[in-house]
Amino acid sequence: MTISYKFRYLINDWQQHAIEVLNGKFRQQLRATDDVLMEFADKAESVNIQNHFFEAQREIWLKMEDMSLDFHDLLVKYLGKFPNVSNEEKQHLGSETLSLVNVDLYERNLALHTLAERAERKNYQLLYVLAQRLSVVNEGQPVKIPNIPASPRQMSEVFARCVDRLSIENDALLVLYTLYDKYVLSDLDELHEELNEKLKKAGILPNLKYKAKINPGSATSKEEAETEEDKKLEKTQTTEELGEETLSRIHELLMAKRSLQHKKKPLPPGVQVATTQEVVNATNNIIHREDTSFPEPVQLGKTISRESVNAEVLSQVQQAMQDQRVALKETIGNDRLLDEQENIIDLVGLLFERMLDDERIPDITKALLGHLHTSYIKIGLLSPKLFSSKDHPARLFLDQAVEAAALWMNESDLDEGVYPFLKDMVFRIVRLRHQKNSDFEEFSQLLKDEVNRLEEKFAILEKHSRESEQGRELMSRAKSIAKTAAETTFDGQTVPDYCAYFIEQVWIDYLTLLRLREGVDTDSPAWEEALDLGRYLLSTSQEILAHTAQQPQLDTLSEQLWAQVGGLLPHKSKEIERFVKALEEKPKEQIALDLSHKGTKVKPKINPKTMETYNRLRALPENTVFEFDLRTSKSYRARLSWYNHFSDRFLFVNNRGKKTSLLDIAELAEGLLSGDIAYYEDIRTSFWERAMATIKTILERTPQTT
Repeated sequence: MTISYKFRYLINDWQQHAIEVLNGKFRQQLRATDDVLMEFADKAESVNIQNHFFEAQREIWLKMEDMSLDFHDLLVKYLGKFPNVSNEEKQHLGSETLSLVNVDLYERNLALHTLAERAERKNYQLLYVLAQRLSVVNEGQPVKIPNIPASPRQMSEVFARCVDRLSIENDALLVLYTLYDKYVLSDLDELHEELNEKLKKAGILPNLKYKAKINPGSATSKEEAETEEDKKLEKTQTTEELGEETLSRIHELLMAKRSLQHKKKPLPPGVQVATTQEVVNATNNIIHREDTSFPEPVQLGKTISRESVNAEVLSQVQQAMQDQRVALKETIGNDRLLDEQENIIDLVGLLFERMLDDERIPDITKALLGHLHTSYIKIGLLSPKLFSSKDHPARLFLDQAVEAAALWMNESDLDEGVYPFLKDMVFRIVRLRHQKNSDFEEFSQLLKDEVNRLEEKFAILEKHSRESEQGRELMSRAKSIAKTAAETTFDGQTVPDYCAYFIEQVWIDYLTLLRLREGVDTDSPAWEEALDLGRYLLSTSQEILAHTAQQPQLDTLSEQLWAQVGGLLPHKSKEIERFVKALEEKPKEQIALDLSHKGTKVKPKINPKTMETYNRLRALPENTVFEFDLRTSKSYRARLSWYNHFSDRFLFVNNRGKKTSLLDIAELAEGLLSGDIAYYEDIRTSFWERAMATIKTILERTPQTT
């Protein structure tokens, strides 16, 4: 089968566009996977299931680039097949795809098969019409729906091959399948509609009108189509859907909890329920006197130091926020508050209490952002979308503030970093009489600009720190390769005393510098010449000991040493000169070279728990925040700037980009296991979403019946 020449350009252009679009959607899906798996981990019914999602996060992160490359390559391959796909070559997803995996993965691929069939049924009319037009392009030979470029079945087969490299549990993989359905399969109709219109405009069956008939043997109703795998997949949700469900459930739980604590009394005649504006006015009055209700060490007008904030002070902050909520309810009257109003008051309180408990957030930041507690109650009352919309400006600002503080707060010197800026933002928000979305959009942009400024300011210093360590690593690797090469040639060999000195003091340095110049990771002709010279040096030395060395042989060795070694190590010219002169003399003694250092202490065997910690550390992304010396009052935070996978060492920098430490993986793992070190790998995820999921879990665990 071949495409008619006059339509080939049209198909090729569309295929290139489709590859670009689908690659983008697949990467978007992989980026979204991390947040959704975190949501499911928070909602997990047991630690074992929770670990499934955490392990899946790490597995996907490690293999994300490989999966993206696989997806692109397979996409090009599948789209390039059209129309050269015969019925004999092309098998059904239920058989061909499942043949790629072992029997244990049958259930997984059946779920993917179900998604493909669902997408095909959803757009059957469009796909049928497109197949008719493609048959014309294909010189009149029929094109079946599965053979349409980027058909749901083709795209499911592509994805099956991509995830084949993952070793994750079925419950986590089903989440991945659902996201693929959301980001890729559900949007295929746009690409197919585009191709359909292109063919139509090109004059291919422009008046085709046909109502596709569903195969009698295929499922036509929801009941018929709904397999057990459908039911499983319907249980998985996107982050947005989870957020909506979480909020709704939280509202139910809050009302149930309050009903146990007190029953609302009917309002007396003439007494009305509180209006939103009345509650807002009451919050304004509380905000006006809020600063003095906080413990003195952390009041906004005070100069705060790290020593000002401790667990006792944070407990006082929590009590102050609780007192504000009680005062607000008493001012209005509990019985006059609508359930929706009381839900918002309680939910904001729970949100800020979660902030006080969040170890990712520095204590000074908790005390500072706690001043926004009542302001956010007012925002929630005036704008219910604060909790339902992921894009609400006030919600985005709080997430930004938490992340900026975690990454750019200098607790040892609060005048450095982002603290002064955040304090000014909190001042401005607290003083606002009317908090508008536009205000928070401005604050978010200002905070983003400030973080960018800090990143640019300290990026050069961090780059210097990283490049310095990378340079040392290259030198270390080059020296290791040089020592190994020298060992391979000379170890255990008996040579004249002056030859042994030359090899240990000059030759290894020469190989090291040559390896750096030629490239640490690849052999080169110059490197091979150096190894040949080393072997010639050995054979000549042995002939000197056997008294069979000839003068031309010694002259050739001298010339080569001056040309190769002397040319690269001019500062070693005296050592080379002494060695060349010594070649003419009788050796004082013979030395058996020992370059392998066989007496080196053998490293102890690593136990499974430590090895698991090693693997977790190796998978951490750059910019992961670590906290050191946790058991002391001098604990500090630093970011992971670079992991050296050759030496298993980790470079850490402070918020200024300056090196704080370079730790071997054994030291780092020991600190983690002992509790002296901790890390927070999800600093850049949404604090708001984490908090809401945790609040729901806490409320569900609270007894709702007496």
